[in-house]
Amino acid sequence: MAHNLKSIKEQFKAKGVFYTPKELAETLRSYLPKNIEEVYDPTCGCGDLLSIFDDDVRKYGQEIDAEQAKEANLNLVNADIRVGDTLASPMFPLDKRFEYIIANPPFSIKWNPPVDKDTDVRFINVPTIPSQSKADYAFILHILHHLSNTGLAVILNFPGILYRGGREGIIRQWLIEQNYIDKIIYIDGDTFVDTKISTVIFVLSKHKENTNIALERKRDGKTKVITLKEIKEADFTLSDSRYFIEEEKKEKIDPLQLNNKAHQEMLLRLKADLSMEVQICKIEGWSMNKYLDDLLEIVNSFRGDDIPPSLFE
Repeated sequence: MAHNLKSIKEQFKAKGVFYTPKELAETLRSYLPKNIEEVYDPTCGCGDLLSIFDDDVRKYGQEIDAEQAKEANLNLVNADIRVGDTLASPMFPLDKRFEYIIANPPFSIKWNPPVDKDTDVRFINVPTIPSQSKADYAFILHILHHLSNTGLAVILNFPGILYRGGREGIIRQWLIEQNYIDKIIYIDGDTFVDTKISTVIFVLSKHKENTNIALERKRDGKTKVITLKEIKEADFTLSDSRYFIEEEKKEKIDPLQLNNKAHQEMLLRLKADLSMEVQICKIEGWSMNKYLDDLLEIVNSFRGDDIPPSLFE
């Protein structure tokens, strides 16, 4: 079967495969310490994320696509890249812990969860496991399991994990109550080459000093820290719209200018009415003097020292 660039991209999208641009990879890297000895990427693809680390950093990775894993092994220095489905067949021992983890898992793909979560040590302590339709939190829980007690994990995700309910809402609440979420970084769309969707970065830690979560919004550089109490009051949603309240831009109004404008409009209407009255009087042969005298009497009745002169300027 013939393949072109478009068909290849469509096949990649169907599998949840997206390349990570260098700028985004460097952004993820910036949330890890500068000097590290090892790093793990559980969905490494061709090694885009791992390639931003120096050659002396030991790199571990797993990739479901054999061709991409082969390319990663060829392109990376000091790397151990293994082939297999990370969720179904993790290739690194489940008792191995990594000090630093970086990941861009495929967004919201289907997976095959275990029938009983207690049969998989990655999910034993979690109140529930993600449903079959979306594996986002399955990858997060896999990463959390492999994270050392003193390490950090930086994960790029789809923003839906911040607010979706059901099992995901239960897991999100559990992660918050266990104090594993250190930071959340909101990133606008147009980041990936093949999609314009927005993304979000989770920074996970098992050694936080408090229960606060730091929020950062890339598009305007706004940051804030939210407390566990605030999160509970928001029903454990982590959407940026819940915590970054946009200030309404109030238009400055000059009362005198507004009043003068109203006067001008009133005078224009009066002039139009008088012009129409003139035409009618000409046709009917009537005099306007009595009408004009009545108007002047009304106007003169409003003249007085108690009315600010500016209103007549």
